[in-house]
Amino acid sequence: MAKTSNLLTTILNVLTLCMGVLLITAGIWNFTHPSNATLCQKTFAKPYLFTGIFLVILAVLGIVGSSFKINAILYIYSGVLFVMIVGLLAFTIFALVVTNKGIGKAISNQGYKDYRFGDYSKWLQKNVLNEKHWGKIKSCLSDSHVCSTIAASKTLEEFYRAHVTPLEAGCCKPPQDCGYMFVNSTYWMPPKTGPESEDPDCKTWNNDQKKLCYNCGSCKVGVLKNLRHLWRKFALLNFSILLFVVVIYSISCCAIRNNNAIPPEPCHI
Repeated sequence: MAKTSNLLTTILNVLTLCMGVLLITAGIWNFTHPSNATLCQKTFAKPYLFTGIFLVILAVLGIVGSSFKINAILYIYSGVLFVMIVGLLAFTIFALVVTNKGIGKAISNQGYKDYRFGDYSKWLQKNVLNEKHWGKIKSCLSDSHVCSTIAASKTLEEFYRAHVTPLEAGCCKPPQDCGYMFVNSTYWMPPKTGPESEDPDCKTWNNDQKKLCYNCGSCKVGVLKNLRHLWRKFALLNFSILLFVVVIYSISCCAIRNNNAIPPEPCHI
Protein backbone atom coordinates (compact mmCIF):
# COMPACT_ATOMS: atom_id res chain seq x y z
CA MET A 1 0.00 0.00 0.00
CA ALA A 2 2.95 2.32 0.68
CA LYS A 3 4.17 1.90 -2.90
CA THR A 4 0.64 2.43 -4.24
CA SER A 5 0.00 5.65 -2.33
CA ASN A 6 3.41 7.06 -3.29
CA LEU A 7 2.88 6.06 -6.93
CA LEU A 8 -0.56 7.71 -7.03
CA THR A 9 0.89 10.87 -5.47
CA THR A 10 3.64 10.93 -8.10
CA ILE A 11 1.23 10.40 -11.03
CA LEU A 12 -1.20 13.10 -9.86
CA ASN A 13 1.66 15.55 -9.38
CA VAL A 14 3.08 14.84 -12.83
CA LEU A 15 -0.31 15.89 -14.22
CA THR A 16 -0.26 18.98 -11.99
CA LEU A 17 3.25 19.77 -13.23
CA CYS A 18 2.09 19.60 -16.87
CA MET A 19 -0.81 21.94 -16.10
CA GLY A 20 1.54 24.39 -14.37
CA VAL A 21 3.93 24.40 -17.34
CA LEU A 22 1.03 25.15 -19.71
CA LEU A 23 -0.11 28.09 -17.57
CA ILE A 24 3.44 29.46 -17.35
CA THR A 25 3.79 29.16 -21.14
CA ALA A 26 0.52 31.05 -21.68
CA GLY A 27 1.60 33.80 -19.27
CA ILE A 28 5.06 34.18 -20.82
CA TRP A 29 3.59 34.27 -24.34
CA ASN A 30 1.32 37.19 -23.42
CA PHE A 31 4.25 39.06 -21.85
CA THR A 32 6.60 38.46 -24.80
CA HIS A 33 4.02 39.21 -27.51
CA PRO A 34 2.43 42.46 -26.25
CA SER A 35 1.55 43.63 -29.75
CA ASN A 36 -0.55 40.51 -30.39
CA ALA A 37 -2.22 40.39 -26.97
CA THR A 38 -5.35 42.39 -26.19
CA LEU A 39 -5.75 44.23 -22.88
CA CYS A 40 -8.14 41.48 -21.83
CA GLN A 41 -5.49 38.84 -22.49
CA LYS A 42 -2.82 40.91 -20.73
CA THR A 43 -5.04 41.11 -17.64
CA PHE A 44 -4.89 37.32 -17.31
CA ALA A 45 -1.16 37.03 -18.04
CA LYS A 46 0.02 37.52 -14.44
CA PRO A 47 -2.60 35.19 -12.88
CA TYR A 48 -1.66 32.50 -15.43
CA LEU A 49 2.04 32.94 -14.68
CA PHE A 50 1.76 33.00 -10.87
CA THR A 51 -0.71 30.10 -10.78
CA GLY A 52 1.56 28.08 -13.07
CA ILE A 53 4.63 28.75 -10.90
CA PHE A 54 2.69 27.75 -7.76
CA LEU A 55 1.49 24.49 -9.36
CA VAL A 56 4.99 23.62 -10.59
CA ILE A 57 6.52 24.16 -7.12
CA LEU A 58 3.71 22.19 -5.48
CA ALA A 59 4.06 19.34 -8.01
CA VAL A 60 7.85 19.17 -7.55
CA LEU A 61 7.38 18.90 -3.78
CA GLY A 62 4.88 16.08 -4.25
CA ILE A 63 7.00 14.20 -6.78
CA VAL A 64 10.25 14.45 -4.78
CA GLY A 65 8.55 13.62 -1.48
CA SER A 66 6.65 10.60 -2.82
CA SER A 67 9.35 9.23 -5.14
CA PHE A 68 12.12 9.34 -2.51
CA LYS A 69 9.77 8.80 0.46
CA ILE A 70 10.95 11.99 2.17
CA ASN A 71 8.29 12.65 4.76
CA ALA A 72 9.64 16.11 5.66
CA ILE A 73 8.81 17.28 2.13
CA LEU A 74 5.49 15.42 2.13
CA TYR A 75 4.54 17.21 5.36
CA ILE A 76 5.13 20.56 3.66
CA TYR A 77 3.24 19.35 0.59
CA SER A 78 0.28 18.16 2.67
CA GLY A 79 0.28 21.42 4.63
CA VAL A 80 0.00 23.44 1.41
CA LEU A 81 -2.81 21.17 0.21
CA PHE A 82 -4.67 21.69 3.49
CA VAL A 83 -4.41 25.47 3.08
CA MET A 84 -5.70 25.05 -0.49
CA ILE A 85 -8.68 23.04 0.76
CA VAL A 86 -9.59 25.74 3.27
CA GLY A 87 -9.13 28.46 0.64
CA LEU A 88 -11.18 26.66 -2.02
CA LEU A 89 -13.97 25.98 0.46
CA ALA A 90 -14.00 29.61 1.61
CA PHE A 91 -14.02 30.92 -1.97
CA THR A 92 -16.83 28.57 -3.00
CA ILE A 93 -18.99 29.79 -0.12
CA PHE A 94 -18.06 33.42 -0.88
CA ALA A 95 -18.93 33.05 -4.57
CA LEU A 96 -22.35 31.65 -3.70
CA VAL A 97 -23.00 34.43 -1.19
CA VAL A 98 -22.13 37.36 -3.50
CA THR A 99 -24.21 35.91 -6.34
CA ASN A 100 -27.32 35.01 -4.37
CA LYS A 101 -29.34 37.94 -5.70
CA GLY A 102 -30.67 38.53 -9.21
CA ILE A 103 -34.33 38.42 -10.11
CA GLY A 104 -34.97 39.48 -13.68
CA LYS A 105 -38.03 41.37 -14.85
CA ALA A 106 -39.20 40.02 -18.20
CA ILE A 107 -40.02 42.50 -20.95
CA SER A 108 -42.94 41.37 -23.09
CA ASN A 109 -42.30 40.28 -26.69
CA GLN A 110 -38.56 40.73 -26.32
CA GLY A 111 -35.82 38.12 -26.36
CA TYR A 112 -34.09 39.44 -23.27
CA LYS A 113 -34.67 40.62 -19.70
CA ASP A 114 -34.17 43.94 -17.98
CA TYR A 115 -32.09 43.75 -14.79
CA ARG A 116 -31.67 46.34 -12.05
CA PHE A 117 -28.52 47.16 -10.08
CA GLY A 118 -30.38 46.34 -6.88
CA ASP A 119 -30.64 42.72 -8.00
CA TYR A 120 -26.93 42.25 -7.32
CA SER A 121 -24.82 42.25 -4.18
CA LYS A 122 -23.07 45.45 -3.11
CA TRP A 123 -19.69 43.70 -3.30
CA LEU A 124 -20.23 42.67 -6.91
CA GLN A 125 -21.35 46.19 -7.86
CA LYS A 126 -18.43 47.84 -6.06
CA ASN A 127 -15.79 45.65 -7.69
CA VAL A 128 -17.25 45.74 -11.20
CA LEU A 129 -18.64 49.23 -11.63
CA ASN A 130 -15.73 51.30 -10.31
CA GLU A 131 -13.93 53.35 -12.94
CA LYS A 132 -10.68 51.36 -12.85
CA HIS A 133 -12.25 47.94 -13.40
CA TRP A 134 -14.91 49.14 -15.83
CA GLY A 135 -12.24 50.52 -18.18
CA LYS A 136 -10.71 47.05 -18.47
CA ILE A 137 -14.11 45.42 -18.87
CA LYS A 138 -15.02 47.78 -21.73
CA SER A 139 -11.76 46.90 -23.47
CA CYS A 140 -12.54 43.19 -23.10
CA LEU A 141 -16.06 43.68 -24.47
CA SER A 142 -14.69 45.52 -27.50
CA ASP A 143 -11.84 43.04 -28.09
CA SER A 144 -14.15 40.04 -27.86
CA HIS A 145 -16.64 41.53 -30.36
CA VAL A 146 -19.52 40.67 -28.06
CA CYS A 147 -21.99 42.43 -30.38
CA SER A 148 -20.93 40.63 -33.57
CA THR A 149 -23.28 37.67 -32.95
CA ILE A 150 -26.40 39.83 -33.27
CA ALA A 151 -25.17 41.91 -36.20
CA ALA A 152 -26.68 39.48 -38.74
CA SER A 153 -30.26 40.62 -38.07
CA LYS A 154 -31.49 42.57 -41.10
CA THR A 155 -34.83 43.78 -39.72
CA LEU A 156 -36.19 44.82 -36.35
CA GLU A 157 -38.45 41.75 -36.34
CA GLU A 158 -35.46 39.46 -36.89
CA PHE A 159 -33.59 41.25 -34.13
CA TYR A 160 -36.33 40.68 -31.54
CA ARG A 161 -36.86 37.08 -32.65
CA ALA A 162 -33.16 36.37 -32.12
CA HIS A 163 -31.91 35.11 -28.79
CA VAL A 164 -30.45 38.28 -27.32
CA THR A 165 -28.58 37.85 -24.05
CA PRO A 166 -28.76 40.49 -21.28
CA LEU A 167 -25.16 41.42 -22.10
CA GLU A 168 -25.96 41.99 -25.79
CA ALA A 169 -29.21 43.82 -25.00
CA GLY A 170 -27.46 46.14 -22.57
CA CYS A 171 -24.23 46.84 -24.48
CA CYS A 172 -25.14 46.55 -28.17
CA LYS A 173 -28.34 48.62 -28.52
CA PRO A 174 -29.90 51.71 -26.95
CA PRO A 175 -32.72 51.18 -24.41
CA GLN A 176 -36.09 50.59 -26.06
CA ASP A 177 -37.79 53.58 -24.42
CA CYS A 178 -35.30 55.95 -26.12
CA GLY A 179 -37.30 55.55 -29.34
CA TYR A 180 -34.26 55.02 -31.56
CA MET A 181 -34.96 53.76 -35.07
CA PHE A 182 -33.45 50.45 -36.17
CA VAL A 183 -30.96 50.55 -39.06
CA ASN A 184 -29.18 47.32 -38.20
CA SER A 185 -28.45 45.40 -35.03
CA THR A 186 -25.70 47.76 -33.86
CA TYR A 187 -26.70 50.96 -35.64
CA TRP A 188 -29.72 52.94 -34.39
CA MET A 189 -30.79 56.45 -35.36
CA PRO A 190 -32.25 58.85 -32.76
CA PRO A 191 -35.63 60.51 -33.46
CA LYS A 192 -35.42 63.94 -35.08
CA THR A 193 -37.02 65.43 -31.99
CA GLY A 194 -34.48 63.75 -29.73
CA PRO A 195 -34.71 60.73 -27.42
CA GLU A 196 -38.17 59.94 -26.09
CA SER A 197 -36.82 59.16 -22.62
CA GLU A 198 -34.67 61.00 -20.07
CA ASP A 199 -32.71 57.81 -19.48
CA PRO A 200 -29.00 58.85 -19.53
CA ASP A 201 -28.27 55.78 -21.65
CA CYS A 202 -30.13 57.41 -24.55
CA LYS A 203 -27.44 60.10 -24.79
CA THR A 204 -24.62 57.70 -23.99
CA TRP A 205 -25.40 55.45 -26.97
CA ASN A 206 -22.93 55.89 -29.84
CA ASN A 207 -23.03 54.27 -33.28
CA ASP A 208 -19.24 54.02 -33.23
CA GLN A 209 -18.77 50.24 -33.19
CA LYS A 210 -16.01 50.57 -30.58
CA LYS A 211 -18.27 52.54 -28.23
CA LEU A 212 -21.91 51.49 -28.77
CA CYS A 213 -23.46 51.35 -25.30
CA TYR A 214 -20.36 50.16 -23.43
CA ASN A 215 -20.64 53.17 -21.12
CA CYS A 216 -24.37 52.65 -20.51
CA GLY A 217 -25.86 51.64 -17.19
CA SER A 218 -27.73 48.90 -19.05
CA CYS A 219 -24.40 47.46 -20.22
CA LYS A 220 -23.05 47.44 -16.66
CA VAL A 221 -26.14 45.58 -15.50
CA GLY A 222 -25.71 43.11 -18.37
CA VAL A 223 -22.11 42.50 -17.29
CA LEU A 224 -23.25 41.96 -13.69
CA LYS A 225 -25.80 39.42 -14.89
CA ASN A 226 -23.18 37.65 -16.99
CA LEU A 227 -20.65 37.64 -14.14
CA ARG A 228 -23.24 36.28 -11.74
CA HIS A 229 -23.90 33.39 -14.12
CA LEU A 230 -20.17 32.74 -14.64
CA TRP A 231 -19.43 32.89 -10.92
CA ARG A 232 -22.14 30.34 -10.25
CA LYS A 233 -20.53 28.02 -12.80
CA PHE A 234 -17.09 28.75 -11.37
CA ALA A 235 -18.35 27.93 -7.86
CA LEU A 236 -19.42 24.50 -9.11
CA LEU A 237 -16.07 24.00 -10.87
CA ASN A 238 -14.31 25.17 -7.72
CA PHE A 239 -16.21 22.60 -5.67
CA SER A 240 -15.13 19.85 -8.09
CA ILE A 241 -11.50 20.98 -7.76
CA LEU A 242 -11.97 20.99 -3.99
CA LEU A 243 -13.01 17.34 -4.03
CA PHE A 244 -10.02 16.49 -6.24
CA VAL A 245 -7.60 18.26 -3.86
CA VAL A 246 -9.16 16.44 -0.90
CA VAL A 247 -8.44 13.13 -2.64
CA ILE A 248 -4.80 14.14 -3.30
CA TYR A 249 -4.47 15.30 0.32
CA SER A 250 -5.81 11.97 1.58
CA ILE A 251 -3.38 10.04 -0.62
CA SER A 252 -0.45 12.18 0.55
CA CYS A 253 -1.40 11.60 4.19
CA CYS A 254 -1.64 7.90 3.44
CA ALA A 255 1.84 7.97 1.87
CA ILE A 256 3.27 9.70 4.96
CA ARG A 257 1.69 7.17 7.29
CA ASN A 258 2.86 4.18 5.26
CA ASN A 259 6.37 5.57 4.94
CA ASN A 260 6.56 5.72 8.73
CA ALA A 261 5.12 2.27 9.27
CA ILE A 262 7.54 -0.64 9.84
CA PRO A 263 6.37 -2.89 8.30
CA PRO A 264 4.00 -0.75 6.19
CA GLU A 265 0.48 -0.71 7.55
CA PRO A 266 -2.55 -0.67 5.28
CA CYS A 267 -4.06 2.82 4.87
CA HIS A 268 -7.63 3.15 3.73
CA ILE A 269 -8.52 6.34 1.84
